[in-house]
Amino acid sequence: MLKSRYKNLLNQSALYGLSIFMMKGISLVMLPIYTSYIMPSDYGRLEVLVVFSNIASIVLGFGLVEALYRFVGLADGIEQKKRHAAECLLVAGILAVISYGVFHFYSKDLLPFLPGKITENELYLLGVALSVGGLINIPLAWLRITERAGLFFTISMLKVVIQVSLTFYWLVNGWGITSILAAGAVSSVIVAIILCVIQLKETHISFSIRHIKNIITYAGPIFIGGAATFTLSGMDRWLLAENFGAIEIAAYAIAIKFALVPTLLIQPFTLWWFPKRFSVLKEQDGKNINAHFAVLGAITSVLLCGSLGLLGPLLIQQLTPTAYHGAIAILPWLLLCTLLKMLADLLNLGCFVEKSTQLQMNINLVASAFGGLLLILLVPLFRVEGALTALIAANAIRMVLFYYFSQKKVYLPYKFGYLYPAISAAVVATWFGQVT
Repeated sequence: MLKSRYKNLLNQSALYGLSIFMMKGISLVMLPIYTSYIMPSDYGRLEVLVVFSNIASIVLGFGLVEALYRFVGLADGIEQKKRHAAECLLVAGILAVISYGVFHFYSKDLLPFLPGKITENELYLLGVALSVGGLINIPLAWLRITERAGLFFTISMLKVVIQVSLTFYWLVNGWGITSILAAGAVSSVIVAIILCVIQLKETHISFSIRHIKNIITYAGPIFIGGAATFTLSGMDRWLLAENFGAIEIAAYAIAIKFALVPTLLIQPFTLWWFPKRFSVLKEQDGKNINAHFAVLGAITSVLLCGSLGLLGPLLIQQLTPTAYHGAIAILPWLLLCTLLKMLADLLNLGCFVEKSTQLQMNINLVASAFGGLLLILLVPLFRVEGALTALIAANAIRMVLFYYFSQKKVYLPYKFGYLYPAISAAVVATWFGQVT
């Protein structure tokens, strides 16, 4: 059983890995070009938009991908699976129309709420890409569920080629950060159209008030809890920019880029595993299999973070101008935050199996409230050090709560024996990266 799953994991993960690294890692690949054409102050402004994008994508995503995994994963028969996928896409389409209207008509009204002197045109271009996000994510999730990694890779590469080509062309022509935003908007719209056509040919449109109500009921708490985690994935930069100016967060933003690399590298595994874990749970040995792959993901996450702790300082020195090298000292602590998030995501199955996601919403609200309070208190006093302290404490609480309540709902026989040596190796590697 495990042997066949490992074979499937390796076959699918290779393509998923390339796809995700190119789609989400493009900002890291393009980092030397960005920092050559963009001043630290402008890069700080771009990071403010990235923070806004993080929270807006959670709001506009509305937890639909998680709902798709749950309802399709536990559905009986392919027709029922197609019906749930079609209903999720319909909800995503409605959200896309509403959100585009907001950005089209009210971008100017949103500017006073954003630090960093963002322009109306920049916010509008970002809004275009955000609006079609659900129309990209739902079809891509459907491709993962139906195990079509080849098509997933092809679509992902198309988006990367369009985005990189347009970004580079417009950067050379002096568009600054507008080039990045415009390229993202154009590539997102093109890919959203292609993906929607592909899914609609398979699932068509399905509308059931009862089913959609169930989807919204399940997704709603995920949306609320996810929106609350803005305090753990953006409020730090927001407060730093608000209190000390956009240039203050330039090096911090570079460190965040590198600290997020482990989440990109683990995604070949999670993209393969997360859509399957609900259906696997229904199998005869489902709990043991779930526990096995969750621990495998945890060990991999630890080793990835340790590798970035070792290599990250060298990469920062080689890929960025001297003005950004303050990111080296920040990187280990942000990697710890990343690891805590990854472990919480891997060890939380029990919080998502029921029809209601109230529990996971409450956990996110508690951790986010605690983190937000610490950020408000510590950032004005200790700047970056205060932000790091708050984020580590809040993410640690979030991970512990997810693990405890998940085990309480659905006990999985985790075997953490190999995890502890991996943690020790990661700590040593990160320390060595700082002293060399």
